Amino acid sequence: MEISPGVFARAKKLKRPAVDELFAEVYPAVVRIARGLSGREDVAEGVVRFIMLRAARMIPTWRDETAAERWFLHHTVLTTRRAAAHQPAAQSDLLVGSGGGPSEPAYTAFVRAVRQLPVQQREAFLLHAGEHFNNRYLGVAMDCSTGAAQAHLDAAAAALRAVTAAGEFDPLVARISAAYAHLGPNQPEVFPAVGRWVTRGLRPQRIRRTIRLAIVLAILCGIGWTVWHWRLWRITGILHAPTTQPSPATQR
Repeated sequence: MEISPGVFARAKKLKRPAVDELFAEVYPAVVRIARGLSGREDVAEGVVRFIMLRAARMIPTWRDETAAERWFLHHTVLTTRRAAAHQPAAQSDLLVGSGGGPSEPAYTAFVRAVRQLPVQQREAFLLHAGEHFNNRYLGVAMDCSTGAAQAHLDAAAAALRAVTAAGEFDPLVARISAAYAHLGPNQPEVFPAVGRWVTRGLRPQRIRRTIRLAIVLAILCGIGWTVWHWRLWRITGILHAPTTQPSPATQR
């Protein structure tokens, strides 16, 4: 997940083509992470919907492209974590079916063992195996220190090695990594999906901006009307003021 500085600078101004491009750069990773961590299409759809709609409102608050990248990573993982109780059935797990072809019992059992890990160990293992995150990115995504992220990853690896036969751990990890790579959307699907999310996400901001503009214009019109009315009152007062007549003493 990487956002180019030029795209971010234009998107910061809520330029629609740039916002589309920014979302297109992060959308595949958001989908992969949501699907990989949850293992369920319905849960992943809910996570993606929440992230993409909220992201449109967050654009003005991001300082730079790295802040945007961290936001997407962090909130995709935390939002998926809130749905961690909704575990997939073994055969319907997206990591089981995404590689194509029949699944071997050993691989299905390995995926099941991954799902039974404590939530942060599961996140560390899948993000490392699937997204190839190092300790720093794991810490950002999981909202913990790099040391804690490494501890979660080590604990996950130790627990999974304990339930696999000798020599099977690395091949099973490679297979789960390959299956994870298939969880992202196809490239032709990215921009149509992004366009829908951007349209829906920017609509409230545009409405609020229109309302703010209308309020400012109303205030300016009110000030203009008040100034005009005051000047008209002054001019009218001067025109209708009584002419001063000289006193009899002055005339003599």
